[in-house]
Amino acid sequence: MKKQTLLIAVLILALTLSACGTKSELDQNRARWDSAGVTHYTFQLTVSCFCPFAEIMPITVEVQDGKIVSMRDVNGEAVEGESRQYIEEAATVEGLFTIAEENLANADQVEVTYDAQYGFPTSIVVDRIKMAIDDEIAYYARAFKILP
Repeated sequence: MKKQTLLIAVLILALTLSACGTKSELDQNRARWDSAGVTHYTFQLTVSCFCPFAEIMPITVEVQDGKIVSMRDVNGEAVEGESRQYIEEAATVEGLFTIAEENLANADQVEVTYDAQYGFPTSIVVDRIKMAIDDEIAYYARAFKILP
């Protein structure tokens, strides 16, 4: 009986520490991004989900001073309307950090990978409700480039 109690205590401690480590990792990478001082950049954003706009991915986004300058779909067309509303929240590095932070606090399973040099999230894979179907969503940031 003591072994079971000890095993449960170790499991709870491990889960607690891993959750803290994930938030800590996000904070460390956000600090790395902030200290880099990048204000003008472009990247390719892919949002992968059971969504109506999958055929326009990846989106090429240009951001300056935290604001979206342009969003172009895979065909080079401006992203507008309903599609833009769904994608816009992830179309800046700050938005990716917000998505990662909110899901780390609320979703059942979240995996975040960060850029080794600048610290921004390069992938955020989310399963909001582990036992639900079709609620998964993933965000991928690729081809990041600093602009003058």
